[in-house]
Amino acid sequence: VKLAATVLFHMPSAAKMRGAEPFDAFHTSILLGEVEYAFSGQGIRATRPLVSHAMLNRNTEVRLIGHTNFSASQMLSFLNQFFQPGTYDLICKNCNSFSDCALYLLLGQRLEAKYSRMEKTGKAGQKRIGLMSALRLIGMNYKANPASQNFQVDEVLAKTDIYMRGHGVQGHKLEDMDPYASTPRVCCC
Repeated sequence: VKLAATVLFHMPSAAKMRGAEPFDAFHTSILLGEVEYAFSGQGIRATRPLVSHAMLNRNTEVRLIGHTNFSASQMLSFLNQFFQPGTYDLICKNCNSFSDCALYLLLGQRLEAKYSRMEKTGKAGQKRIGLMSALRLIGMNYKANPASQNFQVDEVLAKTDIYMRGHGVQGHKLEDMDPYASTPRVCCC
């Protein structure tokens, strides 16, 4: 199982001065063998490696995350129910949501927080001050997808735990693996 990640854009911050991670927005996907799996408005798509990253014209980092006994068809059979066509939302349910759920299903580990920091900030800002609406004033045209507004990664992960226990897989315990445990959970927009 490999993770492919491409920086979409960088938000100016004082991260370098603080010695912190840059504040970047990422597109991520999962590679199983010679097939890339990515979530978009068309649902989960299987393509040649890095097709979903190619149009971005930026460097794509590909990292080996681990090895799995799950097949691609098993992954799709389980995750397709949550990542249907027409349910993509830039903030609430995107490629990083899919990569997080796929990594958890396949390997029992979460997507690193840095890959979804931008949308988590967007969700919190939208809840508190209507951030996405305010950003329209400067040309960012975000429109919430009603089909994704109740989506919660944590709910998919909890259902993954149940699925795994039903298939005799030990070791998937959501509470032990949550990299956001010290961060308050933010509901969708």
